[in-house]
Amino acid sequence: MSIDEHKIEGCYIYAKKYYHHQIDRIEATNSVYKYFGMNQGSANDYIQAFYCMMNGERYTRTINTKATKYFLEKIETEFGDNYLEQALVAVKKHTEYYGSVSKGRLRSIESLLKNYN
Repeated sequence: MSIDEHKIEGCYIYAKKYYHHQIDRIEATNSVYKYFGMNQGSANDYIQAFYCMMNGERYTRTINTKATKYFLEKIETEFGDNYLEQALVAVKKHTEYYGSVSKGRLRSIESLLKNYN
């Protein structure tokens, strides 16, 4: 099953709640599953990716390009330039990690990053 805009929005909503310590990651994951129909493993990966973006940390599980773009746009709009810069660092670290473990390159996400430079 594909991860569409509806599921991405759901992940963002619950990832923010997790980031702000309003709920734990398990509750966030289960809520995305229950209310948006997303696989729990994928929901957990997307929530963790958002959390890492907010902290400028590398994440190791890949989220789709559409979600990466959505998260970056929402972070910029709702949290501002400083958080956007941290998120961009996290995404760059992710693409470097992905390439280093011989899984190839994330060209569409790398291209997305170039749009911010």
